[in-house]
Amino acid sequence: MGDAVSHTFRQMQNGTGLFYGWFEAMHSRFDLLTVGPTENEAAALCRDIAAEIRRIENRLNRFDEASDVWQINQNTFYDKCPADPELLGIFADALRYREMTGGAFDIAIQTPEYLPGESCFAVDPACEAVVKLRPDAIFDFGGYGKGYALQQALGMLKNAGITTALVNFGNSSVCGIGRHPSGDSWQVGVENPLRRGENMTFFGLNDLCLSSSGNLPSNRGHIRSPRTGKPVTDNRIVSVAAPSALDSEVLSTALFVADAAQRQTVLRHFALARVAEMDFTTAGHTTREAV
Repeated sequence: MGDAVSHTFRQMQNGTGLFYGWFEAMHSRFDLLTVGPTENEAAALCRDIAAEIRRIENRLNRFDEASDVWQINQNTFYDKCPADPELLGIFADALRYREMTGGAFDIAIQTPEYLPGESCFAVDPACEAVVKLRPDAIFDFGGYGKGYALQQALGMLKNAGITTALVNFGNSSVCGIGRHPSGDSWQVGVENPLRRGENMTFFGLNDLCLSSSGNLPSNRGHIRSPRTGKPVTDNRIVSVAAPSALDSEVLSTALFVADAAQRQTVLRHFALARVAEMDFTTAGHTTREAV
């Protein structure tokens, strides 16, 4: 994966700068549209965001032998794995999401012979360590890492004074900052994977983040159910809009596999703007609203 960052820039009729930048990270394309800053300011910010997202990817990618998560996964003893404050916070966050989703979200789902309800790790802040409760525990941040990276990127945009922007991370995670230049919210559709050009629903994003999880024809069964340990293979997508990019990312995955009790646990614990669940076929789709 290259480190290139590309962009275009133009002035709108009112003289305001319109910047569009893009780069590859986390096996996805990251697109950034900002309104207001100069070309040099926006380009520098886009490069900084790319560097930060790639830094996070290098820490959390369990398939990268140089990553922190790969190193922890290789530890096959009941032992404490040293971790710095950021990594401790990430693992503690994962525990919090597991509890607040009734177990519907679990970064240890890839553990061999995974047992529903079993705790595979703990966090020991006093010793600055992640504790493996099963030597063979495997941690996968696929339903967390992109949301965490996007949350960091949004913080950088806010610190730079950006008040109008649209961020699209691989089409599955989108954030609208402020309003569209026309004055309305950013309108984002969720497309039927089997009927290109057919949107199953639309979300209006105004300081909201949207994440969608489910099955695509090219990537079926990549999400496992913590209740069964098996891949979920039905033609379904769950989309969640929330103020937090991390919440929307994690909870779209959790709600995709949740049973009725877990779903109620999620809706009780989190302030979500909207949840839509869509079943799709080559003939069309059905959409159900949860929030």
